[in-house]
Amino acid sequence: MNPRRALHFLVVDDHSLVRHSLQTGILAAFPKATVAQAANAIEAMDALNKVRPNLVLLDVNLPGVNGIDLAKKILQLAPDIKILIVAGESDPWTVDQALNAGVAGFVTKVCTVTALSQYIQEILKGKLVLTQDVRDALSNDSNPDSEFRNIPAPAILSDREKQILKYLAHGENTKTIAHLLDISPKTVETHRAHIIEKLGINGIALLTRYAIRHGLMLA
Repeated sequence: MNPRRALHFLVVDDHSLVRHSLQTGILAAFPKATVAQAANAIEAMDALNKVRPNLVLLDVNLPGVNGIDLAKKILQLAPDIKILIVAGESDPWTVDQALNAGVAGFVTKVCTVTALSQYIQEILKGKLVLTQDVRDALSNDSNPDSEFRNIPAPAILSDREKQILKYLAHGENTKTIAHLLDISPKTVETHRAHIIEKLGINGIALLTRYAIRHGLMLA
């Protein structure tokens, strides 16, 4: 991706220092970008109507409507907008809720500006971004009431199905996976159907959470 491509961002966080820090980092990586700011859901929706952002960087703990509910509302109105959660913590429940809402990434505020720039570029390419601490939080979640408690372990999948699951969880589409594995798109779709049938899981968000919990993510 050309870092000088004109892009539009919206940063939503109730802390002014965080907003300005994120804005500075974005403009350093994307000099032609415009970066709008909002401190809460009301300001965010107002900004959304004025600026059509390519990407929204969104905190979870906002006054009034929380970040997860705001993400759902944004994606209902504009499903083409990418949302990156930039949170203070990465507890499994919050990450699960965010992924289920359809966000394109979840990172914590300890990440560097350089790393954030890379994450943004990955998301704009259609990839799912989860920092290692976020993946660790999900993989270490031992909640007995987890929605995965009745889903078979990965041993039920063939090696090829596990390989394709990794790419699906990373956000790759059928055509790209076919190219990377040197197989036909039809074969990829067949394997995908088998994965869904064997696991009883339907939907990329749930497949992604399953892959994370079982260490089936690309490095």
